[in-house]
Amino acid sequence: MKSILVIVALVVIGLCWQCEAKTFSRCELVRELRRQKFPESQLRNWVCLVEKESGRRTNAIGPTNSNGSRDHGLFQINDKYWCSTTNKPGKDCNVTCAQLRTNDITKACKCAKKIYQRHGFNAWYGWINHCKGKTLPNISKC
Repeated sequence: MKSILVIVALVVIGLCWQCEAKTFSRCELVRELRRQKFPESQLRNWVCLVEKESGRRTNAIGPTNSNGSRDHGLFQINDKYWCSTTNKPGKDCNVTCAQLRTNDITKACKCAKKIYQRHGFNAWYGWINHCKGKTLPNISKC
């Protein structure tokens, strides 16, 4: 009986470990965006966007939108156009939405850059409502 309880406990711990997400500090986010080759001149806008959209959390999933879609990951990328809700990569970024919610943000960054190339920051309501024309985050110490 004890061995069954130990196995169950290990399974639960393993599942919880996978559920754990990274919440970046502001400077950690800046360093990672630089590593992902985001333009230095846009960094304050990207940081503001991420802070307002996901709270810098990699596993963020937004509430259901009026059209039934949801937003995923650090950049809150919409599943109607950009990522597949199935286990098969698809839509314009050719990724699953789950891949946008991992601690390795490489695919999320690539997708966010694609969205930006097509629509600019205006693709994100969080940026429009909280960053556009406003004081942007200070990243000078990062």
